[in-house]
Amino acid sequence: MSYSLIRRFLIITLFLFSSTIWVACSDDDPEPEIPYAYVDFIIDPSSIQYNNLDIPGNYAYVNGGYRGIIIYHFTQDEYIAYERTCTYDPQETCSKLKVDKSGLIAVDSCCGSKFILLDGSPMEGSKATIVLRRYQTTYDPYYRRLHVYN
Repeated sequence: MSYSLIRRFLIITLFLFSSTIWVACSDDDPEPEIPYAYVDFIIDPSSIQYNNLDIPGNYAYVNGGYRGIIIYHFTQDEYIAYERTCTYDPQETCSKLKVDKSGLIAVDSCCGSKFILLDGSPMEGSKATIVLRRYQTTYDPYYRRLHVYN
């Protein structure tokens, strides 16, 4: 190997190493993470208890998760479950999402961030920049059971 080839190899290696450290140390995610909470329950969405959750476009609040869960009936046999804690500052005790009158947007009363329930993304102008924590859902239309879990 020639001296210039070794020198190029060392320069490239140094460049890759320094850029890896720069990326690893950058603070692109200033928002704290929501603490983990074990979730595993089954509900009947057609039950009166869940506010006609069996109709697409409806939602219900259920206990579980870190500060509660919003279940949104997306399509005929598809349900989406989100953590009710805002992703902007989950340590704030007032950080709890409520669905607005439209039934499509969840609003944090603490920081004012808004999230679209169709995909959990924060709306433009929100302090939050991270999507809502989403829990897994499996719906069995034959038995009318919705399993929510992580």
